[in-house]
Amino acid sequence: MKKSDRSDAAVYTPEQNHARENFWQILFPLILVCVLLTVSFVLLLVYAGEIGSSTEGLAAAALVVIALPAFLVLLVFLLVFVALIIGTAKVTAWLPGAGKQVQTVFSSVSSAVHKGSREVLNPLLAIGQKSAEFGYVLAELRHRLLKGKVR
Repeated sequence: MKKSDRSDAAVYTPEQNHARENFWQILFPLILVCVLLTVSFVLLLVYAGEIGSSTEGLAAAALVVIALPAFLVLLVFLLVFVALIIGTAKVTAWLPGAGKQVQTVFSSVSSAVHKGSREVLNPLLAIGQKSAEFGYVLAELRHRLLKGKVR
């Protein structure tokens, strides 16, 4: 028994189905129309027997000569824009995973920096605490000595 088109469509992911529909419903008709217009302009130029005999024929030929390169250049720009759109879609699909990896790397670097700064500061804090305790002991001793002199 022959498989239907629906079973073939089920093999593709929704993104692949969307890309196929994009091509067949948007890009293919656009390219086809551009090619048909180009061919019709060329045929108009070739089969116009009045090219050399009148000003209207020369004007038609000049229009074709001007319009044909413009259409070809715009077709190239269209292809570049389509490639940029496809590339942007692929980058945006890849970006969240890469962003999570970058965030993981930066958080590990941040935790290592915090740990290193704590290790550096622990001796300084211990020295500050001991000097404060020593100052407290001296102040208490001074207070007791002065208190003893008053009596």
